[in-house]
Amino acid sequence: MENVLSAASHVGAVLQTYAERGVFRDYRASSSRNEVTHFDFGWLYGQPFSLSCDAKRRRLTMSDLLPAVQGDSMMYRELKEFLKGRADAEVPEHRRVDPRLATVAPRIRDGVVSLDLTLVEGDYEYGTRKLINLVHELFLFLSEYWADYMWENFELNME
Repeated sequence: MENVLSAASHVGAVLQTYAERGVFRDYRASSSRNEVTHFDFGWLYGQPFSLSCDAKRRRLTMSDLLPAVQGDSMMYRELKEFLKGRADAEVPEHRRVDPRLATVAPRIRDGVVSLDLTLVEGDYEYGTRKLINLVHELFLFLSEYWADYMWENFELNME
């Protein structure tokens, strides 16, 4: 149980700093259950976000991140390529997910995309910061290249 509490406390501490700076709204952590702790907050475009920390699997997940995505669509293929590209050595370090420390993969279920970041060693502070930054970059990518999708699903102005 110590491992679960330690992992969750590291994740919670990072998320709390975002909340204190006003980046997140309505930040709250749920109790741990089955070695998974959930954190909820309002963030980009006023949307609710849910991040879970699974200490047993050393995995952080942003659940139900993108609705209405078809697994065989061009958008999903480009999204996977974008995420794969974040591990490239050409990407500046502050934007890169170092494959020696973590891997990132999208997961789609019933047309809803979640994002998993799996830690190699268990550096939860690193993983939490990278996942938050990655989601931010992903939304910027989608806003630029898939504006119709963002407008339809997040009611963003297309201008």
